[in-house]
Amino acid sequence: MTWFTNLPSRLIQTAKRFDFRLHYWSIAFTVAFLGSGITGQSQSLIRGRIVDSSTAKPLAYVNIGIQKKNIGTVSRADGTFSLQLPNDHLSDTLTFSLVGYSEKRISINHLTTNSSVTVELTERISTLDEVKITAKKPIEKKFGIKKRNLLLHFTDGMFSQKDIFEIGQLIKLGDAPAQVTSINLHLNANRKDSASFRINFYRMDGDQPGERVIEKSIIQRHPIKEGWLTFDLKAYRIFLKGNFLAAIEFIPEADSPPSTPIAYEVKLGGASRSFYRKNSLGRWNTPPHHYCIYVTALVDQSTPEDADDQEARPEFSYHSRMVNDTFSIFVQLPSDYNQNPAKRFPVLYHLDGNAYFDHIRSSLRRVTRKKKRKTEPILVGIGYRDAYQMDSLRVRDYTYPTALPADSFAVSGGGERFYSFITNELLPEIEKRYRVDTTHRTLMGHSFGGYFALFALYKNLTGTPVFDQLVAASPSLWYHDTYLLKQFETASVSNSARKNCKLFLTTGELEMAEYSPDTFSDLIRSLQKTDAVRVRYKAYKQLEHMGTAVPSFEDGIELFSGK
Repeated sequence: MTWFTNLPSRLIQTAKRFDFRLHYWSIAFTVAFLGSGITGQSQSLIRGRIVDSSTAKPLAYVNIGIQKKNIGTVSRADGTFSLQLPNDHLSDTLTFSLVGYSEKRISINHLTTNSSVTVELTERISTLDEVKITAKKPIEKKFGIKKRNLLLHFTDGMFSQKDIFEIGQLIKLGDAPAQVTSINLHLNANRKDSASFRINFYRMDGDQPGERVIEKSIIQRHPIKEGWLTFDLKAYRIFLKGNFLAAIEFIPEADSPPSTPIAYEVKLGGASRSFYRKNSLGRWNTPPHHYCIYVTALVDQSTPEDADDQEARPEFSYHSRMVNDTFSIFVQLPSDYNQNPAKRFPVLYHLDGNAYFDHIRSSLRRVTRKKKRKTEPILVGIGYRDAYQMDSLRVRDYTYPTALPADSFAVSGGGERFYSFITNELLPEIEKRYRVDTTHRTLMGHSFGGYFALFALYKNLTGTPVFDQLVAASPSLWYHDTYLLKQFETASVSNSARKNCKLFLTTGELEMAEYSPDTFSDLIRSLQKTDAVRVRYKAYKQLEHMGTAVPSFEDGIELFSGK
């Protein structure tokens, strides 16, 4: 089954939903509707033409934008471009970038003083070292995300495909140089027409993509057909080694953009890393899923294919009497757990374990190494039988009370039962199996998971304290007509409420247009009335609802995990 919907008639209402199958599409349509989150601001229009400085020939598909900001466009086949910029960016610099040419940066103030500008780019002459494959009999192997569920599929819809954007997958090729022969992307649906794509490769600077490593303009046009879309790269003689990002840039149609987006597949779970950005000069971000992208390369027969597309297996299953359902429990023990049998460890619990356990596990290890912290927590992911079943059951478990008819959920409102499962069943089970410091428990969740983290905070404040640290990433405060916000406004704090409980609350700038920013300020103001909770708040620049999940968890780990 392919999760695919047309534009819903009740756009904003549908966009408020976060169940995986529909949310990806609804967020995409919301971004298209809201533009870049700057609708209504005064703007300036910049028009121009980009040419080769030596030949004066027009240059097509030049990337145009503000560095590290998700604002930009691409030049048309005739070299012309137009770009609407909000006036609060007039003091910035516009960058013009094309493979094989030197970048050019021009003050936006200078550009706006001309009705039309001509930008000349100078061809860059670069000499590449010859690379030889020393393997006697190289064979072609696959690297990246190549395995998929054959029955159920998720389709990414985070972007408006009227605009340029880029997605990429971390590839681990090994130490020996190898020839990359193709890059492959899985599509979930046919479309009547063709589309243009640009292939890019970037080196990795630590955990983030860095500079482009292949100075070749690789633009291909392909029919949009369900299945693996293969970009044949043999003729380009691309030789790489080590870790790099293989990226596919979606080039929008200049005149009449197709009404149907390209449905490309994503995968939940797994230890690899994917990245995206909303134009090729923007900031790279980490999505909560992985793109089904892999490369083929000619390598030595002994070179292993990477296994980063393998998802973590749950440590055990637990049947809850409270919920009357079975949950998959994922566990990672600290690296020094067995070195000191007397030591007890804090526990970091997180929701949506099927989707986020591998992300959070990797982030936790990175932060522990970087910060040289003495105490690494036990990590516990609370999940379902699989990521696909998680789609509807998380709505059942993370919400309270039962949804209003306007919220359009078939099953909801089980938050009390789910909270009882965690506090009365799961916590005792974890504390029986592992050496746990019961005075330090953290709970993390995103969207409806963030809503449940706030619900757990409310239970902390008005009853028996359980968690001393909580991360509520982009919580769905709109649910049930802002029910939870109203509860905090009238809450009577229990005498037993744990003092100095910490909350990290986040949202994305682009999702703020869905509802009034006052919702968050009202929540913070209500929480600040009591000394029982300390609030840290962050609004992520240029990020939409889905984009806040991974950075919120990573920042929450930075703030709360270890000592």
